Amino acid sequence: MRPTSPVPLYPGWLRGWHWTNAALFVALLATGFSMHFATPGEPLIPFRTARAVHNLAGVAILLLYAGFLAVNARSVNGRHYALRARGLVAGMIRQARWYLLGIFRGEPNPFTASRETKFNPLQRVTYLAVMYGWFPLVGITGLILLFPEAAPERVLGRGGIWPAAVLHALAAFAGALFLAAHVYLATTGNPVTEYYRSMLVGDHRPGRRSR
Repeated sequence: MRPTSPVPLYPGWLRGWHWTNAALFVALLATGFSMHFATPGEPLIPFRTARAVHNLAGVAILLLYAGFLAVNARSVNGRHYALRARGLVAGMIRQARWYLLGIFRGEPNPFTASRETKFNPLQRVTYLAVMYGWFPLVGITGLILLFPEAAPERVLGRGGIWPAAVLHALAAFAGALFLAAHVYLATTGNPVTEYYRSMLVGDHRPGRRSR
């Protein structure tokens, strides 16, 4: 397909949020896993440093998230997270098949991004779950761990902080898997750097693969 004029899909505020959010999330993963798995004598990152960086990055990413919600609620970007039931499941199956098989057979992407519809059906469901399900979970449990006095004294006969700690750790593992998949799927453009370029400059080239 011959290239056409680039379509602006990622405004400056969204690109800035995306890359800052990514850097903070990597910092949270590194420091969180260090505190969780390192032994006292052989820390991956010194515990006091890891705790301080983790807390600061956590507060910063929550402030960014609040800003994302506020802007999303008042801008056209919010419409990209609205689900349309008609054809949703069929579209998800079709897109998943392309990711798993079609892309390796040289088949064209069944979805083309536009200013009206930025996400394919699989992206729409995934990003909706991440931004409005996973993010609140990891944020609320993180705040409880930061302010343990907010937790109940006992839950199921044990200290009241343990449910938040377990959920926070599980959310971190899920977030790490999402990040790995996100980085990989960002290489499915044509050329492989196309989607990274789009998130840097803000436009999408119609006729090329959509991540």
